[in-house]
Amino acid sequence: MSQGINRRFDYALQENENRENYENVAKLTEYGTNWFPICGVSAVCFPEQQVPMKFNEDEREVYDRIIESARANGFVVLFPSDIRECRSLPYVATLSKVVQANSQILSMELMGVHRCKVLEHNLQNGEALVQLLPEVEIPSLLSNHVPRYAKNYPITEQRSLASRLTGYPFDSIRDVTNNLIEQCCYELREMVGESAVNQAKAKGLASFSYYVSQKIFSNRKTEYSLLKEDSANTRIAAALKYCKISIGKCARCNTRIFRNQHIMRLSEQTMTHVNAHGFVHRITLLSEIKNYGRASLPSYEYTWFPDYAWMIIQCIRCHQHIGWEYISMTRAPHRFYGIQREGIRFQNDEEDEEEIDEEDHRNNQEQIEESDDHVDEEENVDSDSAQSLDD
Repeated sequence: MSQGINRRFDYALQENENRENYENVAKLTEYGTNWFPICGVSAVCFPEQQVPMKFNEDEREVYDRIIESARANGFVVLFPSDIRECRSLPYVATLSKVVQANSQILSMELMGVHRCKVLEHNLQNGEALVQLLPEVEIPSLLSNHVPRYAKNYPITEQRSLASRLTGYPFDSIRDVTNNLIEQCCYELREMVGESAVNQAKAKGLASFSYYVSQKIFSNRKTEYSLLKEDSANTRIAAALKYCKISIGKCARCNTRIFRNQHIMRLSEQTMTHVNAHGFVHRITLLSEIKNYGRASLPSYEYTWFPDYAWMIIQCIRCHQHIGWEYISMTRAPHRFYGIQREGIRFQNDEEDEEEIDEEDHRNNQEQIEESDDHVDEEENVDSDSAQSLDD
């Protein structure tokens, strides 16, 4: 159904003479703690994730500084500009590299490389002093606690010995992590397909934890909490609950917008795009939604999906912007929807049922209170009538 959909990562980065590509071959181990250009973006960037950016003319100095660093095999520090924690030092960010850029329209595409901690700012130069954060995989710490004489023991005996020496449950952690990975794989296969999930899993635990964090249904606050997780194990555990999503509601008024079965199965279901004003959106594609209204006429300008016109859509109840409707006369499907993540609250069935129960309870309480008020009014009327008769 979705094979007719092609997307532009960024409408501005096209195959033309104005585009400049970069091959950053620098090794981060050579840098250690160092100063890099820093830039805020309206998104959370994970290692191995690509993020598009669009700058305004009054931001050209920042753009030029980043490009100058890219040409010198340098990096840029990306941080989510709307996360409160990033307003005070130190905070976690992502060291990234420029992949391609178009200097005529101040557009670029970056890829996350490594988590880092921002220690200092130099606002005058637009730079930050950062320290690389380790990629911790708890089972891999085993080798640090196995005596030298036991290095050639079978891995099961090494884990058992290390657990006895340190009191640390290496066996249990390994089993729990493997179970969490399989649960994540099960949920992700339904969203992006088995091949894409298997490829991500084969890259290792840390890489897989970032892959899961990119694919889950959540907002930037949740994504940033996952970026801060100290180990791949805890990141996967925290992300799992957001894989098990069955319903999406308006983030403002709680009106139901879609159910899980209407999510379109694509290898890159969670898409990151930048609009003409430089705002980065993460969207989820759906074949069907409800309780929405159109807030603009169809337009092909700046479309993220070639041959598809877009219309702004909003919640029919509170008019919150929830995304875009895409229509095409030449491609299949002829219609689909792109839901922007910040306008939606994602829930599983259990959370939805709990919410319905709470709402029913509130409604019952209101009915009881209204009934009590009605009884009080009748008693007051009877009392007034009796008083009139006495008079």
